[in-house]
Amino acid sequence: MSTQGGGEGRLAGKAAVVTGATSGLGLAVAQAMAAAGAAVVAVGRNADRGNEIVESIVRDGHSAVFVRGDVAVEGDVITAIEVCRSEFGTLDIMHNNAAFFVTAELHETTTADWQRSLQTNLSSVFWGCKHAVQAMREQGGGGSIINTASVAAFTATADTPAYVATKSGVMGLTRSVALGYASEGIRCNALCPGDFESPMLDAFLLSQADPSNARQEFEALYPTKRILKPADVANAAVFLASDESSGVNGTSLVVDDGLTAKTY
Repeated sequence: MSTQGGGEGRLAGKAAVVTGATSGLGLAVAQAMAAAGAAVVAVGRNADRGNEIVESIVRDGHSAVFVRGDVAVEGDVITAIEVCRSEFGTLDIMHNNAAFFVTAELHETTTADWQRSLQTNLSSVFWGCKHAVQAMREQGGGGSIINTASVAAFTATADTPAYVATKSGVMGLTRSVALGYASEGIRCNALCPGDFESPMLDAFLLSQADPSNARQEFEALYPTKRILKPADVANAAVFLASDESSGVNGTSLVVDDGLTAKTY
């Protein structure tokens, strides 16, 4: 479902693909970009949920379509970009956001979980960047690619080696893409959030012996003693997608409420 796009706002006249858009950060980004005037292709595996989200966005007077896809499949990433161009005539913003998170120390990490982490967290970003760049170049250049990394790209925990490794890889890929296509006006940046409210966080907390205590420990880590809301991070994504960030390229925007500023 879509409407004729554009409207007014910081992203007016632009079209975006957002992966992992049926929950958590991806959902918040899709809603925020649409509210800022972008036409949005929301990508996710849950068709019922995806269609509900798009219908809500359209009811608010914005432009959106849903594409059911798994970012761990290159063809699905290509399809999402093709739909964006066919529906809205352009691809200006690519947000590679979908992720897989597994909690296990190295000696307990299965090869299956390692491979799924690589496919979902890193290979999908490679495909998203590659095919977005190709589309943007065909259009004459220009565009913003946003890759969701994490504060886990700068720090680590012992029980998330697969996640830490893949998010660190996202950072390296982001820098390389930024350098490769800067002369054509294509920017690539990493969005690095701390912990935020999401089904992924909920699943992690539920896996702990005492979920309530685990949440309190998480909150205590932050100078503000709170866990971020997805909208806190989505606002940063809108900035990176907008022309206001035209001089921002090949870097990371950390949104963590001061977590990584601490020394203890």
